[in-house]
Amino acid sequence: MKTHIPEYMISAFQAQGIDTKKLLYAVHTDMTREGGLADLYAAVDADNLYLLDGEELVVKTSGARRIVAAYAARSLETLPLKSLGELKTERLLSTGWLIEEPKDGDARVLMSFSVGFLSTAERLIKVIDNINKGVDALREVVVDEELFCPKCGTRYPEPERKLCPKCMDKASITRRLMGFFGRYRGKVISIVLVMLLGSAFAIVAPYLGTKLLFDEVLTEGGQYFAMLLGFVLVLFVVRAMGVGFNTLYSYVLAHTIPWIVYDLKVQIFEAMQRLSVGFYTSKRTGTLMNRVNRDATNIYWFFVDGLPYLVVNVLTSAGVITLMCLLNIKLALVCVIIMPITIVMFRVLWGVFRRFHHKFWVYSSQLNSMVSDSVNGQRVIKAYAREDDEASRFAHLGLKQTDVDIASFNVGFTAFPLIYLFMFFGQVIITIIGGPMVVSGEITLGTFLSFIVYFNMLNGPVEFMSWVSNWWARCVDSAQRVFEIIDAKPDVAEPEEPVTLDPFLGGIDARGVWFEYDPATPVLKGLELQVEAGKMLGIVGKTGAGKSTLANLIARLYDVNEGEILIDGVNVKRLPLAQLRQSIGIVSQDIYLFIGTIADNIRYARPDASIEDVIRAAKAASAHDFIMLLPDGYETRVGAGGQDLSGGEKQRLSIARTVLQNPRILILDEATAAMDTETEASIQAALSTLQKGRTTIAIAHRLSTLRDADSLAVIDDGKVVERGTHVELMKKMGEYHKLYKIQMEGLKVINMDA
Repeated sequence: MKTHIPEYMISAFQAQGIDTKKLLYAVHTDMTREGGLADLYAAVDADNLYLLDGEELVVKTSGARRIVAAYAARSLETLPLKSLGELKTERLLSTGWLIEEPKDGDARVLMSFSVGFLSTAERLIKVIDNINKGVDALREVVVDEELFCPKCGTRYPEPERKLCPKCMDKASITRRLMGFFGRYRGKVISIVLVMLLGSAFAIVAPYLGTKLLFDEVLTEGGQYFAMLLGFVLVLFVVRAMGVGFNTLYSYVLAHTIPWIVYDLKVQIFEAMQRLSVGFYTSKRTGTLMNRVNRDATNIYWFFVDGLPYLVVNVLTSAGVITLMCLLNIKLALVCVIIMPITIVMFRVLWGVFRRFHHKFWVYSSQLNSMVSDSVNGQRVIKAYAREDDEASRFAHLGLKQTDVDIASFNVGFTAFPLIYLFMFFGQVIITIIGGPMVVSGEITLGTFLSFIVYFNMLNGPVEFMSWVSNWWARCVDSAQRVFEIIDAKPDVAEPEEPVTLDPFLGGIDARGVWFEYDPATPVLKGLELQVEAGKMLGIVGKTGAGKSTLANLIARLYDVNEGEILIDGVNVKRLPLAQLRQSIGIVSQDIYLFIGTIADNIRYARPDASIEDVIRAAKAASAHDFIMLLPDGYETRVGAGGQDLSGGEKQRLSIARTVLQNPRILILDEATAAMDTETEASIQAALSTLQKGRTTIAIAHRLSTLRDADSLAVIDDGKVVERGTHVELMKKMGEYHKLYKIQMEGLKVINMDA
């Protein structure tokens, strides 16, 4: 049987004499039963529920974790599972309860917690239910993973990804990353060859310009004595060839790497389009944008400025050291000993800078968030006259970022000169050792000068090698995030053997539908509902009852957890997604207009539609008149989200888009909830035209908007509790009657005030 006990809780339960090997699941909440602040650990085994009350302390330690949790226990309560009644949660204003309702006796509170732990308590209930049923305790339960890598103990940089940079399989990621070069194999080979030639000429040039020049041209008795002009020409040709190959290399590189990154970005974006709606609701917009742009760009810059120069520097270093060994092994050993010390110094320095960069990135992110909040919340800021306070908050945070910047500059301006001084000290050592060798005739002056030049040539590669590994680590980390998107499997997938409906009539049948967005928190609970083809069903209920969720499931934006939804007798999971989405039109209160013209936004439902079709759809949606009053009519551009238009105008464009789609099933999800009476009347007229001949599901709080419905359904707590016409439901004196009466009384109050 699977288990899940966070490591930091194990010692706390062991200290109470509990056999932690038998524990199956444990959670951590933040309050005592009486509502005081505490660290409450709740754990279950096959027989008991343990509630451990105490305080969690932070203790510094060595190693990757740096800090660990210690626990000071106050009390332990053991509750046999067999003696527990029905468990359920109750949400209060800012807190929640885990309540036990025994068959005989009063309900009692077992746990209190902040409202954010509500889903945690629901998962605990789910685990206990599974134990009582005799099935796997963690069946259909998503567990909270550890914050630290179980292999090496390093804290995850991004807890939601659970990816350890030290333990990730960098080799497989590297192989896959290199796979993007497959289509450009010829160009990659050309790049390598040009780089090899460029490196060869770069290494040969100092040899010609120092050893041969001083020993063979400028020295009497040399093989090329006095042939200065010819030698200078040869040296110029060598330099020119090196520059030429470097230019050719840059040209080929510039025409290869961008295409590879282009392919990468296209693959990410195409993969994102295949993913389900649930993926986007669990990710932040900025995070997804970073994966398309910043992570792909990180990979791009490594392959432009990192990998090529890594090859160049490795080849250059190898060639230089080889030549130095051929010239004089004693001086070569001196250089080889100095280089590792320099590399270690650079590595230590870059480790310091990484911490500065991380702090700077954190403060920069906070400043960006503050700017975004300020821009979006200007109405609230000005309404409460908090401009000066916001400016002070920004200045305070900006000062922290400035302090980090200053510290970083101070370290850099101090450490780098010291390292370069040490590198110069290496040159001094070579001079001290090599000078007497020249005087004694052990080596020539040209050989000595060549060593000085080659030693200085090694400085660049040494510095590059000291930090390129960190750059590569960031590239691999970015690649991991990119491949995470590419490899993600959509929750809603195309059926393996699709069934195409011909004709598509639009009869809907929901049978025993269960669905939950969060684990162990069902929204729909065995819902049963039928709609005949061509009929209109009105759905009413309280906020959060599951009305919009049902609409999402019919359109298969999500898949049901249990039960099934049939259209014309066929499970929606067996229908091709293209036919299903084209045959279902959704008009909701949440409208999105893309950046572009009004015509393009209406045409989004059918890209091949003519402008005449667009105008007919706009007229049917009562949108044509206001469109023609705009500066450029149908060619008027609207901004992101259509912020240049009023709510009613955007809604009518949304209806026009659906008219052009011409769906067989129409879902109206609070389509007029935020409209004034006059605008609502106009939109209702457009919707009445749209509904003719289609299966329509209309979801609304205003019961008056459902007066034309063939039947009504009342959803409460994830179930259909009433079904019938307006007259029938009013006679039942049930939930619908209660909602109708509340609305009518509200209207009376409004009329009296008027």
